[in-house]
This record gives sequence, C-alpha cells and structure tokens, in this order.
Amino acid sequence: MIEVKHLSHSYGKFKALNDVSFTIEQGDFIGLIGPNGAGKTTLMNTMVGILAADSGEVLVDGSGVEGFHADVRRKIGYMPSELATYEMFSPEELLKFLAAMYGIDSTETANRMNKLFESLEMTEWKKKSIKKLSTGMKKKTAFAAAILHQPDLLVLDEPFESVDPISQHRMKEILNEYLAGGGSVIMSSHVLDTVQNICKKFILMNKGEIVKESTINALDGSLEDEFFALVNSLNLAHEESLEEDEDEAED
Repeated sequence: MIEVKHLSHSYGKFKALNDVSFTIEQGDFIGLIGPNGAGKTTLMNTMVGILAADSGEVLVDGSGVEGFHADVRRKIGYMPSELATYEMFSPEELLKFLAAMYGIDSTETANRMNKLFESLEMTEWKKKSIKKLSTGMKKKTAFAAAILHQPDLLVLDEPFESVDPISQHRMKEILNEYLAGGGSVIMSSHVLDTVQNICKKFILMNKGEIVKESTINALDGSLEDEFFALVNSLNLAHEESLEEDEDEAED
C-alpha cells in the first residue's frame, strides 16, 4: 500500500501542494486530473523522491521514499512527461542500464525487453539514439523503462500524450496485464475520456489541493462534466473570496 500523508511543497511563495493525503491500494488504477498548475507533476515528483516535501511523507509499505533507498525505489516505476535526461542512450541501452541497476539477470532482461519492444512496435528502433526518436517513440521508451523491473506501483505522467492510437492500445493492454498481476497505477492526464474509460478511481486537484476523490463508477454523468462543474465552482468561490478581502482592505 502507498500512503501519501499531509504532503506540502512550495516554490518560493507559490504553494504547489497543500496538505495532500490519499492512499493507493493494490490493484488501484487512479487517474490524476486537474487544470494546468494544479500540482499534479509536483505531486508525482514528490511521490517518487525527486522532490523533497516541505512537510508530510510518502510511504511505500510503511517505508519512506525520501533518501532513494534501493529497496523502496525498486517498488516504484516512474514515467516522466519527458525523457531528455537519457537521450545519449538507445532504448535498448537504457533498458539494459536500468535492468543492471535493479539487479535483473541478463537472460530475464532480454526476455522482458524483447516482449516490451515487440508489444510497443519498437523493435526496429531499439538501437537508435533516443535523441533522434520521435516524441511518441520517446514516450514509449519511457513507458518501457518504467515497467521493466515490474514494480509494485507505476507513476505515469501523461503517458499517452503524442502516442499514436495503436500504441496507446498496446500500452493499455500492458497496463491491464500489469494490474491483473497485482500492480497499482497512478496516472496524470488531461484527456478526461481516457481517464473515465480505463481508470477505476480519480483524484481531482486544483490549486495544490485534492478537491474530489472518487471511483469512476460513482459518477452520475461524465467525468468531463464533473471536472468543469467542480473547477468552475471552486474558481468562482476563490474570486468571491478575493473580492471580499479587497472590500475589507478598503474598509
């Protein structure tokens, strides 16, 4: 189980996360949604230990993610929205490098890589420099790198962005197989139809806070309708609060 407890993080005076708490159970597939600047990527970076929280903690089976402890990090697979850091590698070299870091033997590494490259239709591109790949191919490489070591939790930041429909379908098939094996997923996306169609739960963030957490099945209508109704009402309430503060200041 993954526990996010009272997580807060600021960039200077801007509070990107404000007392965020939730849990991820085994087999969960959670869609993380919200407007730009809602705190989704900051939350994910904090969950995987890239950012240190100002306060609060993230626990994986009771152990904290801060400090990059190998036994904890092995339980998490992270797919960032961009893969620029590893552009000097080919997809094959990157996956071999990561497999060695995770202590996967060469035979098993080859089996897992071949299966992923075949499923994602990347075999003819596996030896090409990542720098020279299309954005969609880079995204698929990042996806393969995240799931290669078969972690307990996948943290995916906009995994389907710039990926062609056929490859999206293949990625969803891989995720379904992963979930059936007991894995858990939290995935950010701006494509609300995708979240509604493939996720079991959703978390809606706005201005660094969780404003709603629910199952997809509990929705009365579409996730898009729910999203706009909540965000618009919250923004309206915020504007009214600012106007009241300005009136008080003038008095």
